[in-house]
Amino acid sequence: MYSFLVLTSFLKTLNPYFRKHILNSLESYEYLFLNTFVVSLFVFIYFLYKSIFHERSFEKLLDKIYNLTILEVIYFILIAFITVTSSIAIINFDKYYNTPLLNSLLSKGIAAILLILVGVFIYNEKYNYKQVFGIFLTIVGLFLISCKK
Repeated sequence: MYSFLVLTSFLKTLNPYFRKHILNSLESYEYLFLNTFVVSLFVFIYFLYKSIFHERSFEKLLDKIYNLTILEVIYFILIAFITVTSSIAIINFDKYYNTPLLNSLLSKGIAAILLILVGVFIYNEKYNYKQVFGIFLTIVGLFLISCKK
């Protein structure tokens, strides 16, 4: 399992570099459209596979869609909106600012810090001194990485 996780993480780290090269030929909105189209095609093929080889998966999906509450539909639309806007922001950052390495490090580090803050303030998680020191080192590391001079 760990080898699969390492391989997947390695392939995801190559994504910003591939995107940087593609953005030399395409505008960011063109890239977003083509990427979304290809990803949707793969998802559709996977959905067809699951529908054909696993009984009643399409009917189960329709039943689950009909049973969604209004709040769940609003959350779903909100998640889609956040995904699209964050994708546009990351694409523009990769094209016009910093390098893909810095952008990916900053986004992962900031997301980790925000996740910890949400855990502390919303879910009342407790951390020991070693963990707090690790969070501090992450913040200092992000500051040092993002310094230009």
